[in-house]
This record gives sequence, C-alpha cells and structure tokens, in this order.
Amino acid sequence: MVKIIKQGVYYMEGRLIKEAHAFMTSDKKEVAVKNTVAYGILSSHAKSMGETLALKPDAVFIYNKTDVLRTLDFVGMKEFPAPTYLFDGLFDGDFLRSAAKKWGGASVPGGLASGFASEDAYACEQVAASGGVLLCSDGVACGALGAMSFWGAEGDILRCLTETRWEEPRSETIAVFLKGKLRKGVGPTDVALSVMQALENAGNFAGGKILEVFGAGVSALSMDYRNAIDSALDCGQVSTVWMTDEKTKEYFENHLRAEAFKSLAPVQPAYYDGAVVVDLSDVEPMIDVNDEITTVREFLETAPEEYRKDGKVFLGATAIEYEAATYETMAEVAEILRGKQIGECACSWLPYSKSVTMALSEGGYLNALLGAGVDFNDLLDDREGLVGHVGQDANILREGTARLDARTIAATLANGGYLTSALGSEYSKRIKKYKFDPAPYQSRVMSYVGKPQKALPLVYGDEIVPLPKFPPLPETLKLSIDGGEGDLAVLIDDPEDYAWSYAVEDRERGAFAALAKSYPEKLRAHLIDWGILPLVYQKFGFKEGDVLLLDNIAELVKAGEERIVARVEGKRRSKDIVLTLGALTAEERKTLLAGGKNNLIRGK
Repeated sequence: MVKIIKQGVYYMEGRLIKEAHAFMTSDKKEVAVKNTVAYGILSSHAKSMGETLALKPDAVFIYNKTDVLRTLDFVGMKEFPAPTYLFDGLFDGDFLRSAAKKWGGASVPGGLASGFASEDAYACEQVAASGGVLLCSDGVACGALGAMSFWGAEGDILRCLTETRWEEPRSETIAVFLKGKLRKGVGPTDVALSVMQALENAGNFAGGKILEVFGAGVSALSMDYRNAIDSALDCGQVSTVWMTDEKTKEYFENHLRAEAFKSLAPVQPAYYDGAVVVDLSDVEPMIDVNDEITTVREFLETAPEEYRKDGKVFLGATAIEYEAATYETMAEVAEILRGKQIGECACSWLPYSKSVTMALSEGGYLNALLGAGVDFNDLLDDREGLVGHVGQDANILREGTARLDARTIAATLANGGYLTSALGSEYSKRIKKYKFDPAPYQSRVMSYVGKPQKALPLVYGDEIVPLPKFPPLPETLKLSIDGGEGDLAVLIDDPEDYAWSYAVEDRERGAFAALAKSYPEKLRAHLIDWGILPLVYQKFGFKEGDVLLLDNIAELVKAGEERIVARVEGKRRSKDIVLTLGALTAEERKTLLAGGKNNLIRGK
C-alpha cells in the first residue's frame, strides 16, 4: 500500500531510482536537486537558496491575529506590501475591517464556511496560484493547486509585513509518488491516514520536510480528492506541493481564474531526499483511534470490548471536527445515504464554502442529506449513537477519538451506527459536475487590496485596545514569578501549549522574562520579538511568589553572555541558580535591549 524509501532517490525514466543505483556524478546531482517543483517555486521567491531562505510571499493570510495588527499600527504601517487577507474572529470584525481599509487588504467575514475552513476554502477558491507561495497564520492547504503554503508565527508575519520577507529554514524535499487508482468507497482521508501510518512507523520521516506529490496516480484523482488529501495529510511537514495537469487547469477555469494556472512537474532527472510510494489501488478504508492508525477491516477484528454492542463494533457519541466537506465528498455522502434514515444516530454537516452549499442544493444533494436526517449546524445533542461530522473526515468520539473518511462515516450511519467499511458500498459515483458560483464571496468579502485608505484610523474598542510602548531592558531586574504586582517572570510549564497571544498579554502585564526547561525555536524567537528573555532552567522548583533577581542583565545581554547567574528569593529560602539564555544574534540582542521588535521598527 505505502512504501517508504529513507535515502536519496532520483526521478528519472518515469520512475524512482535509489541514489546508490543511479550512478550520478556530483555535478549532475547538483543540477537534479534544482529540477524539483519545490526548488523552482522557492528559488523564484527567495533572495538566495542558502541554509535559510528569505521568502517573499504572493499573499498573506491572517486569522484572528489582532496582536499583529495592533503592532503594525504601533510601528506606523503605511500599506500592506503583499495582498493580505484578514479573517474575522469572534469579536474583532470591525477592527479587522478597518485594518483592511487602512492598509489595503481584504476582509473575509466568518460564515462563508464553517470553522477554520473559511481560510482554507478562500485560499483555494480565490487566491492560490500554481507556482505561488502563501504565508498563513493558520494551516492552509493549497498544495494540490501547485502552490506552497507555510505556517507563520506572529513574528514571521510581522517580519514579512514590515520587511517584505520572512525567514524559513531550507528543508529537505521528499517525493510522494502516486500510482494506481482508488477503489469505490475509498476516500481522501483513507489515503492521508495510510501515508501517515507508514511515516509514523518510519520514525516521523517527513517531519520538518517538504512533500512533493507527483506520479501517474495523480491523474486518476479529481481535484476535490486532491484538495481533500492535501488538507487531511498532517505528518509535521513544512509544506506540500503537487504537480499540476489538465484537471488543475479546469479547476482554475471553473473558479474563473484561468490565469492562475501554471504547468508544474519535476524535470527528469530530479533528486529527492527520500520518497513515499503510494499504490492507490491498495488503499482501503482507514481508522485513527486515539492516534493509533489501522484499517477499518483490522479494527473490526480487534476492537476493544468497549466499542462492541450486540457483538458488533458500535461507535458512540462524538464531537465536531473543524475541517469542512468539499463538493464531491458531500455529494458521495448524499448518494450513500439517499433513501436511508440515520435514526437515533446524529450527523452534523459543515460546508467547505457557501459556493459548495449552493452547488449541492442545485444538484439535489441537500435534499438527500435532509431526507436521511442529517443536521446542518455546529452543535450536536447528547443522543446516544454515532454522532459524526461529515467533512473531509470526521471525529467519532467515545472515550477517545476516532478519525474516519466521510464515505465510511456515511456507510456506518446507514448501518445504524455499527462500523462498516465503505469499500464495496452500493451507491452512485456519477456526481454532477460542480459549477462554482462566486456570489457569496462577491457579496461578503470587502477587498481594498492595492487601494489603502491611509488616513482612516483603526476601530479599537473595549475588547481590542492600542498597543502600549514597552520599556527597554533595564540594568537590573527584580521579577515576581507568575503573580503579584510590578515586573514579572512567566513560568512556562509546557511550551507547546503556550499560545502566541500569551506573549503579548504577558508583556502587557509586565513580563520581562520567561522560565522554561526548553523552547521550540519559533516560540523562543517570538518571545525575543516581544522583549521577553527566554531563560532556561534545570532542576529547580519555582514557587508562585518567588522573586527572581537579575543583576547587570542589560550588560550581560549586550555582551552576548549565554549563562546568567540569578538569585531566587522566597519566603524561607534564598539561592543562586544558573539560567541559560543561549546564543543570541546581534539582531536579537538589539531587540531585547530595546524592549521588543516593535520598539525597534517604530524607531526607524
């Protein structure tokens, strides 16, 4: 089904050949490295192709990141340097719309799609172009269109919008070679889970790398399936990009953006740092239960007793999943459920976009879903039975989480909530052709791209206030740990759960330092951008109310000292400890001394 090649490969003569068997000289390898689709896109957007890439995006997507916009206002932003799309959160609609007007962006309101899908759908249907690069504050999957999207921390987005580029470490590129054709009842999430299972078994082989998808099997997949696979595939990759073909061209033409198409395919010979070979003909319905991936067939044979009822595997009450359904997925679900009743089970459907909703209505698929008992809201009741969100995939919750493709969810719903594979299900795959209608976007999206109204003020309010100027790093710090008045040191127990917005909130509360046992690289950079010292400690039990004393800290930072001797004073103890600041670049030292990146930018 899926084969992993954990060594360099060449794509030549229409197949993958291991590096050891290709007999390519070093100069030919150097050329072959540049023949991948990913290299071509990145090289056209980067200043140079070194270890770190300074990338200039074609578009920037910002979802509910008011701190970024407050900072841009603070530093005196005049105009967005690239097309920038602002997506409304719960309370920031007026604020985001005013920012779009002032700096020449677009305001995309909530409600055009459910959950986070609005950003993903808008990128694919309205913005992404073959060969393009997008920087996004949340995950956006447009790789199947031949575009590369990158997740950007707040610091990346700020750097991009104030300096026109952001920095991304150069990553290895892995070939995802598709062959064969999917069987009826097997869906996009089944493909994604099959690949993820193989990669996990190979030791998170694709983590931190770029995935490039190509091969004869691509042509056997519709664009809806490609987009859904791209959206569901999550193995820690940096970005994903697919080859393009006539179906990609038709997708852009149908979405009234024919000019966005560009033919993309690796030039042979092309060199990759490894490969994932997927025979689509062998893929079968999959299930991910509490991060344990297996086939539905195997799960039916080995499912624990708590999943069984009347001798069969029964999936019980569940939760909503944010990914929304593409047109073809929902049409197939409608065909599987046509003429059936889901009874005591419950299923809530979330649309990919309002344009997809309109097409499903016109095609008669909504009637089939309504007639089967499908709900159309984000909130599900507590009825016992299978409660599934039919999207690209769905989360089935019972003492944990299970993830399934929408086709298997529909087959299971039709079976009274008893798990059943969609493979071999009797339903029509002759789906009516999707015709995109841009009316929902035209009526709701307010675009001022390239037309800034610079004299307009931002609309602040009770929930969102202007960003204050933070003080520079003083010579000596006396910090209260996680509480009290005055200057603070924030104790971070789990850096992975420390939200980006916390840094701004903590800085506004008076934080000058953070204390953790380690930091993800981008979080460390983010804290520095906000003027917070990312201090590392080992084997010390801090207590709320302790006071941290840092003498001559400004001089130590200026001198580039990596080890800081600090004093901790508590009610019944006083002790010197060693904290690690780590190596700082000249720019990072300058940023910390100034009290944050925003102070530096404003001072230019």
